[in-house]
Amino acid sequence: MVFLLVMLLVFVVVPALLLGLSVGVAFLLAWLLPTVGLEMALLVAVIAVGQAILIFGRVLSALPPALAEVEGESELPIVILDRELALPRRRRRRT
Repeated sequence: MVFLLVMLLVFVVVPALLLGLSVGVAFLLAWLLPTVGLEMALLVAVIAVGQAILIFGRVLSALPPALAEVEGESELPIVILDRELALPRRRRRRT
């Protein structure tokens, strides 16, 4: 039941908030620039608000683990990937 509520939140409430905020920005844009139609202002507002939310989410996910740590979770071990791999030698072309 909790999973269903979380999915409802993600797929209904978040896009509704996105569209609501975008409609407000579109009305503001159409009011400030009367030559811009309301449809174009809504399109610009939806794209701008969506990009702002995307960038905000990426900034939050880039926080160091100490700031974003949830109680009870320990730090993950550091993994170093070794790039030294034996690659086959390239053949010379005879010309």
